[in-house]
Amino acid sequence: MISEFPRCVIPTNTPTFRVGAIAAALLLFAGEALAQGTLQPVQSTLQTLVQALTGPIATSLAILAVIACGFLAFTGRLTWGIAGSVIFGIVLVFGSAQIVQFFQSAVGR
Repeated sequence: MISEFPRCVIPTNTPTFRVGAIAAALLLFAGEALAQGTLQPVQSTLQTLVQALTGPIATSLAILAVIACGFLAFTGRLTWGIAGSVIFGIVLVFGSAQIVQFFQSAVGR
């Protein structure tokens, strides 16, 4: 008497199988050139963004925020919460590079 093994049926018509098969094919045929790209364009774009947000634009916005606090104080509507928020925001914007460097040095990088 010959016993038959149970047949394992893989459903090949499901979207999950198709996505998995495409991913496996891409991994098998991927060359080394795909993994050797540099991130220089991304790095330069982010550096430009940081310079724009901490440069003259941020300086002008900080000056306008302090002027607004002055007008609020002039009219008697300035609260310590608003003044503290403006000061804390200015410290965070202009001290962000030093804050990040502090944490990087704290973890040994």
